[in-house]
Formats: sequence, C-alpha cells, structure tokens
Amino acid sequence: MQIENNNLIIHAGREIDHMSAERIRREFEECYMTGKVKNVIFDMSDVEFMDSSGIGMIMGKYMKVRYTGGRVYVAGVPKHIDRILDISGIYKIVSKCDNVFQALKEC
Repeated sequence: MQIENNNLIIHAGREIDHMSAERIRREFEECYMTGKVKNVIFDMSDVEFMDSSGIGMIMGKYMKVRYTGGRVYVAGVPKHIDRILDISGIYKIVSKCDNVFQALKEC
C-alpha cells in the first residue's frame, strides 16, 4: 500500500481470498485512520484469482470512504476478474480505470 497525495493505492497481489482480504482490510484501517486518505485505488493488475471475499472487501472500502466524499477505483483489472466484478454489480458503485495512473488523474 502507498499513499499518493490523498489517494491510497492498494496493490492487491495475486490472490484475493479470505486471508488476503482480511490482511488488506487491516492495513487499510491503519492507513485510513491517519486521516490522510480520501480516495482508494485497487491495483488489480497482478490478480489471478479472486473469490467473493474480494467483492466484499471492495464494497466495504466503498462504504467507508463514501462518507468522507471519497471515491473507490479499480485499476488494471484482468479480463477474467473483470467478468466477476461486472456480474457482481460492483461497477455500479466504483469506477474502473485502465491503470493506476489513469485513476490518479480522475481523483
């Protein structure tokens, strides 16, 4: 994870399952509590596997940052993960970008 301006960039890794989603949640909370985070960008470019824990994790971060006027982005989503996110309806609440740089421009 890294903070650039007021944007938290979360590098999701290769797998988003229950264990990794919980780790990301904990690390997010530590960064978010600093008060320096407004928007969250999930860098999905390395993700090879994601289950429903990943969808829940993204939804949870959306619910948290929307109250402070922030936005959530997913960036660099591989095609097989894009299908999962599309079917789940996540794109109705978060923005999809081709890469992290595009997401940073939109923030």
